[in-house]
Amino acid sequence: MTVSLFNKRAAAVVAFIAVIFALFAFVILHMQRAPSAESTDTASSKTYKVSVSADRGEILDRNGNTFVYNEQINVITLNALGFPSDKEEGNEIILSLISFLESKEEEWIDELPIFFDENGKAQFEADRDFDINWMRSSYFLNMNSYATAENCFDALREEYKLEGYSKDRAMKIASVRYNMARLGFSASSPYTFAEGVSIQTVAYVKENSAFYKGVDAEVRSSRKYIGDGRLASHILGIVGAISSQEYNAEKEKTEALIKEAGDDEEKLLQIKSAAYAPSDYIGKNGIEQAMEKYLRGVNGVKNLTVDADGVITEEYSVKPSPGGTAILTLDIPMQEIAEQSLASRIAAVTDYSAIAGGMTPAGAVVVEDVKTGAILASASFPDYSLNDYFSDYSSLAADPGKPLWNRAFQSGYSPGSTMKPATAIAGLEEGIITPDSLFYCNGTFEYYDQTFVCFGKTAHGGVNVKTALAYSCNIFFFKLAERLGIQKMNHYSSLLGLGQKTGVEISETEGILAGYDERASRGEGWLLGETLLAAIGQSDNSFSPLQLTNYCATIANGGTRFVPYLVSKVLSSDYSEVLYEHLPEVAAQTDIKEETIDAVKQGMYLVANNTSCREYLSGLKYKVACKTGTAEKTKIVNGQRYDGTDGFLIAFGPYEDPQIAITVVVENAGSGASTAQVAADIFEYYFSTLNLISDVQAENRLLG
Repeated sequence: MTVSLFNKRAAAVVAFIAVIFALFAFVILHMQRAPSAESTDTASSKTYKVSVSADRGEILDRNGNTFVYNEQINVITLNALGFPSDKEEGNEIILSLISFLESKEEEWIDELPIFFDENGKAQFEADRDFDINWMRSSYFLNMNSYATAENCFDALREEYKLEGYSKDRAMKIASVRYNMARLGFSASSPYTFAEGVSIQTVAYVKENSAFYKGVDAEVRSSRKYIGDGRLASHILGIVGAISSQEYNAEKEKTEALIKEAGDDEEKLLQIKSAAYAPSDYIGKNGIEQAMEKYLRGVNGVKNLTVDADGVITEEYSVKPSPGGTAILTLDIPMQEIAEQSLASRIAAVTDYSAIAGGMTPAGAVVVEDVKTGAILASASFPDYSLNDYFSDYSSLAADPGKPLWNRAFQSGYSPGSTMKPATAIAGLEEGIITPDSLFYCNGTFEYYDQTFVCFGKTAHGGVNVKTALAYSCNIFFFKLAERLGIQKMNHYSSLLGLGQKTGVEISETEGILAGYDERASRGEGWLLGETLLAAIGQSDNSFSPLQLTNYCATIANGGTRFVPYLVSKVLSSDYSEVLYEHLPEVAAQTDIKEETIDAVKQGMYLVANNTSCREYLSGLKYKVACKTGTAEKTKIVNGQRYDGTDGFLIAFGPYEDPQIAITVVVENAGSGASTAQVAADIFEYYFSTLNLISDVQAENRLLG
């Protein structure tokens, strides 16, 4: 009985096992006969996500004329999906591409921070510390922080099997390999090998695709500029490959946004689509940097699927969205006149004895709408071409004239007598003088043990604030400063925006307002005699042409200081939406009395029409007002001292209903009045547009 029970149980187990095997066989047979699409994709294909760059937005002037646009260029790329993983095979492809491009005098991207000196010894490039440290780091070569350029080059040769190549060839291949690693070359991140190549080069790569595995050509948009690329170059700025520092900073911002988005999938997709890739480009300075988030657009995402046969299919998961169009406050015709007139005047009036002594011909112009703060033109000389920025960078950076420097916004100048209207306002507002108060000028002023002289060593006799401005009488302002003191003077200078940033969108200097605070910040004391010098724009006073223009505009409009601005608005690429808009913004209501402003404006009117500038400004269609200034400066070159005199002019017009304010600075000009021709050229153009507007309005009234 026991044996019989055992046999029955054994038979049941055997039957159960047989059923299980039958089920397995059925499933396997079914899978072989009717495989599912999903399982086939998972087993025999792979999908990669690739970022697709969006077209950058254009930059236009206030009237819709183009400053910056995009041009289609040919680009050679390396794609990890096809590029050989074998280093030696990859090196041959890289070297062949380099050799071919160089034979056609076309450039490839060379970013290695190492070069060979005249003795054939490897050296690090200057100002590349961040890249050099990354190359040494555990992220790449894993070398000590004190590793030399020779050490790094040897490590690159070993890492990429370059020992069989000459040093020059090995250096070129290593440069590409270094940049591929730095930018995270992968299936999801193709590497840009060369930009702006000819169609012949594209054809050559395509025709030899069997050898050039993983090498492809595509069309991208590239930044192009009006004319020769010099117009408003200091304002527009440049776009360049994102640096490691910039990428890391943007990556931190993206990670913070992702954390904030939580589980919101739609928001996460938008954030990741907008994130920067190591191969992206970014605005480096000027408007390109200031409006980066609007101009850049949103990159797309393309899915690349590789099937079992190696066939690649493409499909967008997110289509790229072009950047917005920035509308500037600049007026292209006025900008052209400002630049041309400034360059012409610099050539005509520069003191070349100072130039021979080590000074450089230079200057700046700024034009501002006094009723809004909009910047209508801004010129800095010497200038440079945005089209040639990268190819000419080494020579531009080494040029003693510093053409890359925006003198209109970033340079601080001792303003000379253009400071006198601010001092006059302080005296009038404090009740120390009235518009008719007289101070006597005999040509000198004794202050303790110091003797100060008048401008031109002239005795003007009895002068009031208006005639003191007209004749730029130092003695009047010395006596006024003695009664005011530096603190009260600085209160009004600060109220007028001097010695502080204006708030404009791009990089600017803060400037310096001479006085106790400035000296204390340097651990020094203030001498009483310097109060007199500060009153006429000397001592430590240092202001940008932009600050001087904004200060002049504040006087012209009756005492309202606006925040200067360069960007009026940004529109979506199809112009259907306003992405950003700058409305006139008041920085300060000075509450300066009307009679004070009127007295100062009358004095400035006399300068333009009765004294130093009448030759240039009195014959214009509309009357204008101005104040000139000169400032001596010293420069030490190779241990030798050289002296020069900068010329300044601040002006506004029309006098009866001010519309624009202008500042002109010409370094080593000898006098402020000699710069007035530049202002006259700008006024003449602007007044012609006023006439045109008036004619159109009159015609419309007649037609109505």
